[in-house]
Amino acid sequence: MEIRLEEYEYYIRPGYTDMRKQSRGLAIIVQDMMDLEPFRKSVFIFCGRSRRILKAIVWDGNGWIEIIKRIECNERFFWPKDEDEARKATLQQVMGLLAGYDVWRPLPELSPEAVG
Repeated sequence: MEIRLEEYEYYIRPGYTDMRKQSRGLAIIVQDMMDLEPFRKSVFIFCGRSRRILKAIVWDGNGWIEIIKRIECNERFFWPKDEDEARKATLQQVMGLLAGYDVWRPLPELSPEAVG
């Protein structure tokens, strides 16, 4: 199965989301709070209160794909506070976020030698 990213719509949920939620709980937010259809060809992106964790969910026809990006440096992602700010994100910005970039400002690159 070939996935064509340009065929998807992208939605950023403004404000903070409880990152303990998994794909099903996030889909409920999409349906009930964002008033969108979670089973469309769409990517829904959420950010935690710390602004260091992003989660994205996508319905692929028979299950959820959940993508998690956690930045380990001492920086935080900029995240829109309201619906108007969220709509200002372009597809290019969203793809940058999913690739691990803060599209509004550069984050430092780390060269860790050990975990912990």
